[in-house]
Amino acid sequence: MADGSLDLSELGRLFAAERSRRGMSLREASDDVGIPFNTLARVEKGHVPDLPKFKRLVEWCGADIGQFFEPHEKATVTTDVIAEHLHSDRSLSPEAADRIAAIVNELYEALARPERVSAVHLRAATTFRPDAAHALGELVDDLHQALLRESRDGPS
Repeated sequence: MADGSLDLSELGRLFAAERSRRGMSLREASDDVGIPFNTLARVEKGHVPDLPKFKRLVEWCGADIGQFFEPHEKATVTTDVIAEHLHSDRSLSPEAADRIAAIVNELYEALARPERVSAVHLRAATTFRPDAAHALGELVDDLHQALLRESRDGPS
């Protein structure tokens, strides 16, 4: 992987290289790391061990366990989070997950709280000076923005 991370299957190569660097036989490495010989032989052939053994091997090799896992940015939009869960469900085909996600998106858009729209109609009045009308317009805009924030974030 180009970003410095390693594929899980590379654990065997990493282990074999470290074992060679230390000048150890597979049996000696088995005793040193505390993992059965047969398991280590399978690891060197590309087998990925269970998590406790995986962790122990990575530490024994002096590697960072984080190298084996790519960072994953989590979705923050509700419908995206739902879509991620649907796509990770092994009982759903990708097509089924897409269809359900589309239905959820449609329902969400239809049922989510709509943005409030504030409108004020001012009649032209001879008593309004142009600067007063402008100030009143700015006040109405500020009020509108405050109402939008309150509907989005809740009362402050």
